[in-house]
Amino acid sequence: MQIITAHTGCDFDALSSMVAAGKLYPEAKLCFSGVLSREVRDFMRLYGWMVPVVKVSRKDLDKVKRLILVDTRWINRIGIFKDLIGKKGVEIHIYDHHPPHPGDIQGDAGVCREVGATTSILVDLIKKRGIPVTPFEATLLCLGIYEDTGSLSFSSTTSLDLQSAAFLLERGANLELISSFLNRGLSEKQNLLLKSFLENSKIKMINGVEIFIIGVEIEDFVGGISLPLRKFIDLKNPDVTFAIVRSKEKVYLMARSRNPSINVGEILSFFKGGGHNLAASAIIKNKDIEEVEKELYRVLEKNIHPGITVGQIMRSPVSTVSPDTPVGEVEKIMQEDDLEILPVQEKQEIIGVISREKVKNVISHSSINSPVKSYYSRKFISISPFVSLKKAQQTMMEEDVSYLFVFQGEKFMGVLTGLDLFKAFHKDSRDFSSENLKDKLKEKVPPGIVDILLRAGKLAYSMGWSVFIVGGFVRDLLLGNENFDIDLVIEGDGILYAEKLSEELGANLTIHRDFGTATLNLSENFKLDIATSRREFYPRPASLPHVKPAPLKEDLFRRDFTVNAMAISINPPDFGRLIDFFGGRRDLRERKVRVLHVRSFIDDPTRIFRAIRFEQRYNFCIEKVTERLIKLALREGVFQLLSGKRIKEELKQILEEDRPERNVYRMQKLGILKVIQPGIYLNSSREMIFDKLIDTIARYEILTGEKSKRWLIRLSVLLRDLTEEEIENFCSKYSFTREERETILASSKKADEIVERLTVPEMKPSSIYYLLRSYPPEALILAMAIAKDDIVEKRIVLYLSHLQKIELEITGDDLKKMGYKPSPEFSRILEETKKAKLDGLVKTVEEEVEFIRKNFAQGENR
Repeated sequence: MQIITAHTGCDFDALSSMVAAGKLYPEAKLCFSGVLSREVRDFMRLYGWMVPVVKVSRKDLDKVKRLILVDTRWINRIGIFKDLIGKKGVEIHIYDHHPPHPGDIQGDAGVCREVGATTSILVDLIKKRGIPVTPFEATLLCLGIYEDTGSLSFSSTTSLDLQSAAFLLERGANLELISSFLNRGLSEKQNLLLKSFLENSKIKMINGVEIFIIGVEIEDFVGGISLPLRKFIDLKNPDVTFAIVRSKEKVYLMARSRNPSINVGEILSFFKGGGHNLAASAIIKNKDIEEVEKELYRVLEKNIHPGITVGQIMRSPVSTVSPDTPVGEVEKIMQEDDLEILPVQEKQEIIGVISREKVKNVISHSSINSPVKSYYSRKFISISPFVSLKKAQQTMMEEDVSYLFVFQGEKFMGVLTGLDLFKAFHKDSRDFSSENLKDKLKEKVPPGIVDILLRAGKLAYSMGWSVFIVGGFVRDLLLGNENFDIDLVIEGDGILYAEKLSEELGANLTIHRDFGTATLNLSENFKLDIATSRREFYPRPASLPHVKPAPLKEDLFRRDFTVNAMAISINPPDFGRLIDFFGGRRDLRERKVRVLHVRSFIDDPTRIFRAIRFEQRYNFCIEKVTERLIKLALREGVFQLLSGKRIKEELKQILEEDRPERNVYRMQKLGILKVIQPGIYLNSSREMIFDKLIDTIARYEILTGEKSKRWLIRLSVLLRDLTEEEIENFCSKYSFTREERETILASSKKADEIVERLTVPEMKPSSIYYLLRSYPPEALILAMAIAKDDIVEKRIVLYLSHLQKIELEITGDDLKKMGYKPSPEFSRILEETKKAKLDGLVKTVEEEVEFIRKNFAQGENR
């Protein structure tokens, strides 16, 4: 026997999912696991004869070989069928749209996917298998989708729900019948209950999120509590609602959420209830309303993350104008700030507002020098930075304005526009993360630094500003890499904030006023870099940017890649909260390098090099659109707009990587090498040289105790096929120093010569010394890497480890004391003596003196 069942308290999505599963498993029987919701009970009373549901007793369970669960994975919500879970010989197939939970039943087959309704998952399978659907079935299945997606309006609705609903409408789903069940009138008792809901509701702000709490007590249980609750939500339009209804010995706890970051199913699991992220319920025995409400507050405090507030999306800081500012200057400021209005300020007080429309009108009919004072409006509406976005939108609609001035107490903080709200409401689900990294910070960062960050956040909060950790630290924290190089961005005056923070922490402060940045040196090993949150504007491609204060989102938007454009709030209300406007967290998980906008490589072509470095260093991949943008930027000749010095510095960083051949090969594949210099390339033999250089460079540095210019050696490998003239031109084009140019020429053109001259069968140590001493170390290292004969490496090692350190103890002054008259012969005498010492013929100063007296008579130097 095969059984299809859903959760107790069966709603329309559960019923529809059972019917849809019946289409996929025609041999299976449909069985309810327990009571039905009132709406489903009413539906079954009218149309149950068309839904072939059977009853099953416990004794029938022994015959079951396959259990198909829909719209649930919770063992405590499937009635007697829980006895089949884990039973030998029983297959479990699960189809569910709820988020995964550690206590979920594990199935042998099925599809579990976070979409608006489970029915949508099953309809998609029916559609793919070409299974026919009757108009009645289409109507019922569509009813399930509409119920769980709020008629396709809830934020949990996905494209699959829309596609499934469209498929069912094409198959004859009747929207009028669907509406009759979803928009039913209330019974007399339900009307009384709705009235009680309205009279006994209260609003609580929990971690910055507005929560409606309803607490009512009724004598007799009213079936269908969900319908009055739905009507209440329609009237009040809350984000999150909890209804606590006590009847006799039971308390019915109902929860509804329109905020995707607040999972009411997870919250009610603490009360042994069930449901999903947008709707859930629980039954609690032997407690009164006050006890349940108190427990609910405790759970909410721990499980509701701070909501998005006006202060997080407002534009700040915002330029202000005085009543005497000419309208021509006002227009220029509006263009730079991309604002349709500007606050008018006098004596540190906001006294009004001037709009772009008014400014244009004045300029067209008067003069650009006309002062603002005759044209601004004194009417403006203010709001707190801690208000929710929904409240801000409601205020705008009620006051019939498209902007609000944001004040914290008497202090002007910024401006919120309708466009800002639109972007926030229509943001990708990745924009603001509910993920909190507080525990990870405490785990990975030393306690002393965490304490500094807490104090930094409190200071900013007391000054009415917000402060965030940005940049590579956030990325590395999420990757699990150690990094204590912390950059802070503040939505406020970065230098003033840094001065206050340095006083509080007793830190040394370095200020860079031209850039609006400062550095706090707290110890030898730890510093904080602080910057004003700002936007960048590139006046022309590849130029250095102009900067201007801007909100955090714009500051992050100017960064190179999504994985580097995340932030962590260290403000007291939401310390540790990850802020991810552009999908960086997702790209970290998927190991992708992605730019933030299509002009990224045009604005700053050096990002092409950084994209390759990140890709190879972290074993990521450059995603397809970003790769196409790199190729487009190359075709447009962006490197021609960069200074040669900037390109050289990027090449240097790439060639300093631990495994640079992977970077170079990627550059070659993308066409970057031939743009930088035609004729340079990487092939398998050169890859082998790069690989061998790892050991030869390490050996050189161990033998000599000196650092080599490894990047110049690797660059020399790439330039080996160029002529000396081409190398000279290359070095000139990219601003190499004279010393660097000589090293490249010696390494790229002389390494083969060194190898050839060192492969002769017999060679005195002195011959090795005088051959190699004229070459830079980098040429010797490369010669070791390309040599096939071991004798070459041995002789270079001998030179590096021993021969180059040999010095004569005797000097020209000693020769004079020995009776030799000064002459040009002194050099020959000393050189021949050194050769003897290199060849081991003399060792001590006495032997040096004896060698000279024996081989150079005093008369020879006259």
